[in-house]
Amino acid sequence: MSPTPPPTPPPPPSDNHIERHHHPVSLPSFVKDAPARLFIGGSFDPPHLAHTTLADQAAQQLEIALGLSPNTCPLIYVPASRSPHKDHAPTPDQHRVEMLKIAIDSIERPATVWTQELADGLLNENAPSYWADTWSVVRLMHTTGTNHFLIGADQALSMHRWRRYTEFWKDAVVILRGNDDPDESVSSLVSTLDELGVWDNDDLHHWEQSCIELETLPYSSTSIRQQLTDLDRSNEKPQIEGLDLGVLSYIIEHGLYRELD
Repeated sequence: MSPTPPPTPPPPPSDNHIERHHHPVSLPSFVKDAPARLFIGGSFDPPHLAHTTLADQAAQQLEIALGLSPNTCPLIYVPASRSPHKDHAPTPDQHRVEMLKIAIDSIERPATVWTQELADGLLNENAPSYWADTWSVVRLMHTTGTNHFLIGADQALSMHRWRRYTEFWKDAVVILRGNDDPDESVSSLVSTLDELGVWDNDDLHHWEQSCIELETLPYSSTSIRQQLTDLDRSNEKPQIEGLDLGVLSYIIEHGLYRELD
């Protein structure tokens, strides 16, 4: 009896493998022509200082790793139409986009808001957006240099459950708390990934090389939303720690986050 032939390897990921109806939303030329780009996906509901500060610091580290000049890696914020991993409905798209635009004004690094997932959400009746489709659109943009996207340790640990994750996971950059949290060190993350039984040794080495340890900031959109519901909006100079004053002014002007869902 002849030996059983080895299994046929899966085909390489296709840049055109997009399941959802979509119309590509263009990227500005300063983004497309950059030597590298760092995408940040999320609800940004509302955007806060951790979204801007940590992304800027991560881009700095990425530039060093790639041997690039400072501020040559722009940030691209990608607000989700509706995360498949969250239950609450987000604040209307136009408000989240405007708040993001205000928030990134404080960054010296080139940055923009890319509304691809919001546009796709309208075409697909607000069905959940998936990063696999978004990343396929990125590849169709024919950008120069390299494309990367930012995630946290929790997202790295759940990456194997993301839709079509094999097509894009190697482009991830992982932010870790490092000295702030011994359980979120590079070695701890790689060890936990190994225990999942999903990743081989080469994969684990790639994860290790993809990690950036930063001093994280104690802000979350969930906490800020709660504080906004209790905010005395009649105060002449209201303030919430971690929230850009321009963003807070926009929230008050438009009456956002008065009540939680």
